Amino acid sequence: MAMHSVAEMAGSTLASLRKIAKEKGQPLPVDLDDKGAVAEYMKSNNDKYVGEWNQQLKRQKFDRVYKQSLWSGRTPIHFNFSNWQSSLQINSEYAEQLAQKAEELAGQMTSPDDKPFNVLLKGVPGTGKTSLALAMIDYIRHHGYRWDYIKQPDGTQNKSKRYVNVLFVATDEMAELLNRKYDGDNQASSRLFQVVRLAKTADVLVLDDFGTEGGMKGNLRPVRKDMQELMYNITNARFCKKQTIITTNNDEEELKAMYNVKLISRLVPSNPQHILDFEELLDVRASMI
Repeated sequence: MAMHSVAEMAGSTLASLRKIAKEKGQPLPVDLDDKGAVAEYMKSNNDKYVGEWNQQLKRQKFDRVYKQSLWSGRTPIHFNFSNWQSSLQINSEYAEQLAQKAEELAGQMTSPDDKPFNVLLKGVPGTGKTSLALAMIDYIRHHGYRWDYIKQPDGTQNKSKRYVNVLFVATDEMAELLNRKYDGDNQASSRLFQVVRLAKTADVLVLDDFGTEGGMKGNLRPVRKDMQELMYNITNARFCKKQTIITTNNDEEELKAMYNVKLISRLVPSNPQHILDFEELLDVRASMI
């Protein structure tokens, strides 16, 4: 939608009013002889269009953050709660409970007025952790908001709503960017810088498959120092300020074997209500191969 000047809006409004009067015989919303009333009517309509235009810009701005997400295999994936199929699991009742809990937590993350908290989805591969994490951010992106505070010339602040900006980061892809950076890949270095900057500031961040960079179960190893530092800087910037959703195939002790304990303590929620355990579910992804 293009933004119109006041003069363009004035001409458009008057033309529309005359058309109504001449062709449809409908009562006019304003007296054309009352210049003050016409001016006020035109201004209110101009403000309406400008407001719509600003809302569109805000939507584009926060969609722009999401479009910078780092996907596994570089392929964006989409999922919402209506796509969740509990019937694929033998314990379908528990699978449905997990989806309901995920939606409840997503609802709590839509408001800026509550204290930020993290959510952990843990369990064996192929049980739907990433799917429910995606469903959560789909819900948050469509229902959530945050406050912007704009300082006025008199020193006061105006509060206005804005959309929630969300970023999805596959940690194995981040580790790969780090490898390519040290191989002299300038494009990878630039992309990594961009992702890290957005990961520090996004209202809601998903860290997907966190821990895969430390190896497979039974062969875990400490994550390389530069990756540890990078993840610590992200986590530290977000601590008690932003919300993070983590999916992992590992338990907390295994994560501590890979990463600095201080990092894990800041990332993994201590409240059991913020942890979704998928251990009782089966790997349905493997059964589809």
